[in-house]
Amino acid sequence: MSWERSLVGLADGLEVDLPGRWGAVHCLQRVDSTNRRLLESSTLVPDRYEVCVAREQTAGHGRRGRAWLSSPDASLTFSVARALSPDEAVDPALSLAVGVGVARGLERCGFSGFGFKWPNDLVTEDGAKLAGVLVEARAVREDRLPALVVGVGLNRVGAHTLGVDRRVADLSQLPGPAEAALSDLLRAVLVEVVRAWDDFARSGLALVANDHARLDHLRGRRITVLDTGEEGIAAGIDHGNGALLLQRPDGLKRLYSGEISVRVLGDD
Repeated sequence: MSWERSLVGLADGLEVDLPGRWGAVHCLQRVDSTNRRLLESSTLVPDRYEVCVAREQTAGHGRRGRAWLSSPDASLTFSVARALSPDEAVDPALSLAVGVGVARGLERCGFSGFGFKWPNDLVTEDGAKLAGVLVEARAVREDRLPALVVGVGLNRVGAHTLGVDRRVADLSQLPGPAEAALSDLLRAVLVEVVRAWDDFARSGLALVANDHARLDHLRGRRITVLDTGEEGIAAGIDHGNGALLLQRPDGLKRLYSGEISVRVLGDD
């Protein structure tokens, strides 16, 4: 089945699962960046989510501008966006809620054997990267509302061929179905991402706290802060503000996502 035919009916399926929450759904063969495409959209509104899915993304990126490498049919790359309400602030902890949403979608499809690594990655039990989340904001202009865009890159198959300088994994290596239809996978993940985003907009991290604690890859492990060299034991997340709790001999320290990166000691 062709890529285009595999996504026929996606918009209708999303509406069935989560009525009244969707704007346009763009399914593109090739784009430089799904995030950039939606950041430039003139049709974003506060009460609908616009979606952009691409078979091939040529200039995708993650935190700190790192390239997100993907190849046609081997990766799932998509973005979801909506305009902000007048009283709604940009909160970097959204990436934690969205990460839980991606995880819930994968679990709905029968996958297991992965967790969430603060602040924005899904990883296997041994720390290989499976997926990444990137949240970007756009400022208000005369011709458009301020908005948030959430980009997700998920390795489906062939992660070992990407040639990146860290360990990566894909869905074919996880316990779960031998083959998940693209439309079913995308539909499940998109629905759970939007549910988690809606919950976050109403209640912060409160409604994802239990699932985050269950999925927390770092908790109880000795980690190092790559930017500063600090070490300590990851002690969970402050679900009031999304900070990573780092237990050190001199007390508990809060790390805020921003440009901070952490690594489990012993991981490549």
